[in-house]
Amino acid sequence: MARLTDALLGAKAWSTGNDMPQLDPTLGGQFGWATNPAEWVSAQAYVPRNLIPIVLESPEFFQFMPDPDKWVMAWKVMIEKHARTIEGLKAGLTVEVAEHAFGGGGEFFQEFTDVKRERSTLTINMVEKYGNVFQNFLERWIMYGLMHPETKTPLTATLEGGGPGDNLADWYGGTIAFIEPDPTGKRVVRTWISTNVWPQGTGAIEGKMDKTSALSIKELSVEMTSLTFINEGTRVFGQELLDGINKTWANPQVRESFIKSISADVASIEKGYSESVTNIATSRVGNVI
Repeated sequence: MARLTDALLGAKAWSTGNDMPQLDPTLGGQFGWATNPAEWVSAQAYVPRNLIPIVLESPEFFQFMPDPDKWVMAWKVMIEKHARTIEGLKAGLTVEVAEHAFGGGGEFFQEFTDVKRERSTLTINMVEKYGNVFQNFLERWIMYGLMHPETKTPLTATLEGGGPGDNLADWYGGTIAFIEPDPTGKRVVRTWISTNVWPQGTGAIEGKMDKTSALSIKELSVEMTSLTFINEGTRVFGQELLDGINKTWANPQVRESFIKSISADVASIEKGYSESVTNIATSRVGNVI
């Protein structure tokens, strides 16, 4: 059966200039007088894919801290690889209306009076890692980049060299692109770009003792500030970012084993499976077959 390539809208009508594959809505309606089996492909639903977070900028104050590259790397990897869920990004429009009576029969004529885009928030959820590392990182970020609870000033001012000369938001905030890919992972549906991103807290840090209950894994839910932009320009930029990620041969099914040899302490023990085979092979009785 030939592919129904004409089922796609293409870069036309409301999608002029955007050739991201999307179905032509004039096809595939199945709730008329009867179904239309010939257009079955056009009944496929939209299933949003997981966002791809790409860190674009790090807080400038990181450069004043010991081992600045490690600070930048921790920020990047926390967002791009440790975050289990990312929530709060929105793009819907809401229309505010006013109405006036249309005669005396109870009908009203409605007028639009305002349009707003839903505001995005940003919450990062992840499992805390051994040593309480991420809360330690976030605590120093807040105290050195934003404000210490006692001094009410950022502790970068106490570092050798005096720290930054101002405390504008680019010193303590970062920028992230959140890309929604299509099912192939090659085309971008939309991209949010959030800047002025910084932690609104470390999350609860508590101690307790209860020997009658099992211990528990530490779960973090970190609320971040964000000033978020989304339009056709951010989508195009997201496509550029995605195009820059070369997936050729990036097939996890064929990557080499992460272990390539038997450790020396195990190999030195001569009582295993391989040794039992060798022992039998070297203790044959004559040439009997």
